[in-house]
Amino acid sequence: MDKAAQAELDRINALPTVTLKDKMAIPPQRGAELPHREYRTTMDESTKTMSLAQARLEASRCMDCKKPFCTAACPISMPIPQYLKLLAGGNIEGAVEMIRATSLLPSICSRVCPHEKQCQSSCAMGRTLKDMNKGIHMGETERFCMDYEREHMGGKKVPAMAPSTGKKVAVIGSGPAGFSAAVDLRTLGHDVTIFEAYDLLGGVLRYGIPQFRLPKDIVDYEYSILPKMGIEIKTGVTIGKDITIEQLKKDFDAIFIGNGAAQALKTGVPGEDLKGVYTAEEYLKKGNRGVEIESGKRVIVVGGGNVAMDAARMAFRLGAEDVRVVYRRTLNEMPACKAELREILNEGVVVMELHNPAEFIADENGHVKQAKLDLFQLGEPDEAGRPRPVKIEGQSETIDCETVVLAIGSRVSSEIKDTTPGLDTNRNGTYIVRAEDSCETSVDGVFVGGDAKHGPLTVVMAMKTGRDAAVQIHKALVG
Repeated sequence: MDKAAQAELDRINALPTVTLKDKMAIPPQRGAELPHREYRTTMDESTKTMSLAQARLEASRCMDCKKPFCTAACPISMPIPQYLKLLAGGNIEGAVEMIRATSLLPSICSRVCPHEKQCQSSCAMGRTLKDMNKGIHMGETERFCMDYEREHMGGKKVPAMAPSTGKKVAVIGSGPAGFSAAVDLRTLGHDVTIFEAYDLLGGVLRYGIPQFRLPKDIVDYEYSILPKMGIEIKTGVTIGKDITIEQLKKDFDAIFIGNGAAQALKTGVPGEDLKGVYTAEEYLKKGNRGVEIESGKRVIVVGGGNVAMDAARMAFRLGAEDVRVVYRRTLNEMPACKAELREILNEGVVVMELHNPAEFIADENGHVKQAKLDLFQLGEPDEAGRPRPVKIEGQSETIDCETVVLAIGSRVSSEIKDTTPGLDTNRNGTYIVRAEDSCETSVDGVFVGGDAKHGPLTVVMAMKTGRDAAVQIHKALVG
């Protein structure tokens, strides 16, 4: 923390103390929500940012722990109590600067990261009140600060850059891992070129997360600094098809792979190749880009993660009247964030617990018309502690549908591995690294981060591994 920030914290510390009893009496603050059944037909963001009064009041609830569990639970160790104290004291600019000193994508992370499973799950206020939902809403306070920066502080500042090292680094993919690696490497003085397969930057942030959860002008806002930093951008280039790693190595001193896990998995059940059956990756990508997609009035989404929640909400916005999520366990075991689950239920999505597809049935034109679903019950816990779904023999149910969306996971595509001798991968396509804390692959000078390293996780984890890789690349290039 710099001297100015410390001085401001000292000033705020001198203000009259709000007692713990007073803090516990303040109700949790949240941004307004639009009427659920109305906004399920619009792509507009479904929640509003807190007001200034709400944000300061929410920040004032922080107990300012000497050993903040929230910071320890944050993958990037955000100094949460410190920025909340600045915010509560009215120094919004100081809070913004403190957030920016830790996170490269706070406008995005504040909207899409699972705070209830990370920082908020460890909040001392939530523990004191014996309800973690009443912990500090850290995602909302962070979102307020970053929206304030965009609207009242002149926007995001370009970071200072070290003198040129003369080294060149290629970054493959422009999702959160690629973005973070590129920014940090350029800050350290290296020349950086980003290679992106699509026509616009952002990866999963642009094409995987729906507009109503992450507006694309927010993505554009965070990404606007790349050309200002002198980072070269080449879109419409797929590494492994248009150019290989071996060819890149002739022009670059190091390579970072951050191409994500964009290859959707399928169920393997009969009929999944029928017309009207989509992977969630295809369904969301077309919906986000405004590409016409034949989505019927009755939609089934298979899966229980956040991607399934996004697909279910997208279905209403593409014209569905009846949307059902099919999941082989119960709501209690769903891996989706509780906030996302609350959203789909508020919008009218029906969750069919303890069901799983056995077959998709076609009409005379080869288009899906029904789904046959096996019934399940919960059995003994698996290695992760969740009860195993056990099929009930001889019991099934058939329901009508015009569209099926498969949201059962994804893996890293194989183009890069298939065209790079000596590049080792795991069974799920992720790249094998030389040690647990290493980002270097089995090929010298080729590093990896994000979902391509650890499989599909969160935006903040992808950002963290991109930054970790940038440090290791820098050390490899300049010592």
